[in-house]
Amino acid sequence: MKMKAWSAIASAAAIVSLLAGCSQQQSSGTGGTVEVNIERTELFFYSGGGDTTEAFDARFGDALRKKFPNYDIKYIAVDPNNRLQQLVTAGQRIDFYYGSIGAYPEFTQVGLQLDITELAKKHNVDLSSIEPTLIDAAKMISDGKLYGLPVFNNIMVTYYNKALFQKFGVALPKDGMTWDEMHELARKMTRNDAGKQYLGLVVSPTHVLRLNQFSQPYVDVKAQTSTINSDVWKKMYETYYTIPAQDQGYKERIVALNNKLPYKDDFLKDQNLAMFVYLSDLQSILSKEMSTLDWDIVSMPTFKELPGIGSQAYPTLMSITNQAVNKDAAMEVLKYLVSEEYQTLAAKKSTIPVLKSTSVQNAIGESAEFKDKNLKAIFYNKLAPISPKSKYDGIAEKSYTKPQVDLSLGKIDINTALRMAEEEANKAIEQEKRK
Repeated sequence: MKMKAWSAIASAAAIVSLLAGCSQQQSSGTGGTVEVNIERTELFFYSGGGDTTEAFDARFGDALRKKFPNYDIKYIAVDPNNRLQQLVTAGQRIDFYYGSIGAYPEFTQVGLQLDITELAKKHNVDLSSIEPTLIDAAKMISDGKLYGLPVFNNIMVTYYNKALFQKFGVALPKDGMTWDEMHELARKMTRNDAGKQYLGLVVSPTHVLRLNQFSQPYVDVKAQTSTINSDVWKKMYETYYTIPAQDQGYKERIVALNNKLPYKDDFLKDQNLAMFVYLSDLQSILSKEMSTLDWDIVSMPTFKELPGIGSQAYPTLMSITNQAVNKDAAMEVLKYLVSEEYQTLAAKKSTIPVLKSTSVQNAIGESAEFKDKNLKAIFYNKLAPISPKSKYDGIAEKSYTKPQVDLSLGKIDINTALRMAEEEANKAIEQEKRK
């Protein structure tokens, strides 16, 4: 009898031990608990923006592995020939998708979306702690639902290479410059020196459209047609593409790049670019490359018609997909990413936090590596209102970016370029509607 009793006790202990290895009580944040399966499992992350593995680890991976040691955090490296649709078709499970609001049409078109509204309530995620305009943006692209939570924000700023300005004896750019002033400064820096072509100013060709300062949508949400053939878009295209390329050396650089616009490599690798208007997280995701530069930032140049107005906010959303095997565990991961703990860590690396908390916001750039940088430039301009979003934005954007090279090279005039983009976008939208 004693042997049977001890056997029963041992069996019970084994069961308790097994259960302890499979679940734990996670704090709900309001005194309650949510039971979450923590059996060792893999969680697969995919980036709509095409992050490198190093960028994912710097942004999320390292922090998540430390916080959740029982999970194998896996990143699916983005292959241009094996995008989201191909991965899903091939049977690759994706638990988390993250991307900017501009990348989300891809996510919904593939059909991975999951409304996490009730899941967030169950885990007592405090949505009121997040900047409300970012939650509004998340709902805007989710048909009023909630397909993801903003985990960091972005705006556009102007990066510059101090060494190049010192090399050519030209005054450094300043906060508050207009596009006209920035173009004038760029002309002084665009030159050929000892056989090397230097460029004064380059913009990120897609981001300046997505985050345009006039808050122009790609698609008229009601009419479901292109908006591009207008005076406002014409002014932006001239500012972003035509004027910087007026110098023959700029055109020659495009040709040397096999008819591609100058981009990050000119600033980071070739270091022949003086000023680069880009997203404010460049030093966070490409810290190794940036460490080779003597760089700093100033505010994004402004249009004289919109004094003091910078780019739109560009939040990145993290979504739990409908493929996630353990949605409660996934929600705890997502809850951590919007916590003060994680957001403070991210802010110290100069990432714009999504929380309203003053203490979190004040932590931005506290890392020693940024102590001499003009990070206040991030907050110099006011944010432009986020433009209305359409499920056809991704389709329209392909048409909008198509004429950029020919326009810069002078092979097509601005009016023809916009008219052709409008016709192509409208045709593509109609074709998508018929699917």
